[in-house]
This record gives sequence, structure tokens and C-alpha cells, in this order.
Amino acid sequence: MQTGSHEVRIMFFSVLFLLGIALSGCATTTQIQTLEERSQRALEKAEEALQECQSAREAVEDSSRHSAEAAASAQSAEAAAARAEKAAKAAERSAKRAEEMAKKCAEIFDRLTAK
Repeated sequence: MQTGSHEVRIMFFSVLFLLGIALSGCATTTQIQTLEERSQRALEKAEEALQECQSAREAVEDSSRHSAEAAASAQSAEAAAARAEKAAKAAERSAKRAEEMAKKCAEIFDRLTAK
């Protein structure tokens, strides 16, 4: 009988030992809550980072658009300056021709009045 009770005791302690090992690997409620809080904070930080990334992307796109507009404006201004320079040269030539014609007119007038 002692061997039977001895076997029961061994089985009982074996079951307790295995149960202790099985339960020692489980997380407590506090540990699970802490883990959930950490994962929630990590998700929130990831969302913030994503929003910042999207804002930065929009700013880059906006900057690129303004840069392209500025480049186009610069080219337009350069073309306008070239046209203005051509117009100034044409006006200078016209002024010289008008001065020459005025001199001829004055010579003709002087010849006519001298007679």
C-alpha cells in the first residue's frame, strides 16, 4: 500500500510541478495591460510620424510647384527684358532717323528762306 500511496504522491507532485511550469510562462494581467499600453503608444507615434511625413510630402510638392512657377516667371522676365532691349534699340534708331530728317528739313527751310 505504501507503494501505491507513494505513486500517488509522485503523481501529485509531478502534476503540481508541471502545472507550476505551465503557469510560470503566462503573463499577468498587469503585464498584458502594460504591453497593450506600450503597443498603443507605439501605434500613436507611428500615426504621428505618418502625418508628419504626409505634411512634409505636401510641403515638398508645394515648394516644387512654387519653384517651377518661379523658374517660369524668371524665364518670362528674361524674355521681357530681351524684348525691351530690342524695343529700346529700335527706338534709338528711329530717334536718329527723326533727327536726320529734322536736319534735312531745317536745311531745306533755310534754303527756301534764303532765296
